[in-house]
Amino acid sequence: MPRDKVPEHETAVDLVEKGWAALDGDHTSVGDIVDTLGRANFAPLLILPALALVSPLSGVPGFTTLCGLIIAAVSLQQMTHRSSLWLPEWMRAARLRTDRVRKVYRWFRVPARWLDRVTRQRLHLLVTRPLVILPQLFCLICGAVMPFLELIPFTSSILGVVITALAVGMFVGDGLLVLIGLLLATAMASGVATLVVT
Repeated sequence: MPRDKVPEHETAVDLVEKGWAALDGDHTSVGDIVDTLGRANFAPLLILPALALVSPLSGVPGFTTLCGLIIAAVSLQQMTHRSSLWLPEWMRAARLRTDRVRKVYRWFRVPARWLDRVTRQRLHLLVTRPLVILPQLFCLICGAVMPFLELIPFTSSILGVVITALAVGMFVGDGLLVLIGLLLATAMASGVATLVVT
């Protein structure tokens, strides 16, 4: 399926349930989740780490950096139209205790259900070529700067919300949600720039 084609059947809840299937054994690795979701489905591979950034998992040392690097890697390969995702072995091998992930993962169903209720296909131009490059680029930038913001409170969660909006918008074909994500990202960048200047 072309990377910018709107999914016809899968919903955010479907995605969360599919990811749940990867939570097996004592530990769950990034590679387990990527392989379960499918390496050719880039938008879902942005949504789950973005949701994780607004969960209690974001408090785990190094977790924000890992999610940011995954998001940047997925976005870059999405922009270059790779047929399947490649991640370095050290990134695929990163893992957490499965019982801890399961506790947080149950929370994913709440925003997923809400997103399925409020999203629909609209503003199609923003989720297809050539303009789809904009949300992809913003996801790349947000992911790339995340390691530098690890110690600044709440920034990773805010970026997680922004990336979730952009990724879900691309996933379900909702250009309005993408537009909201772009505006949030622009507002955050302006706020950070103002703080740096002053």
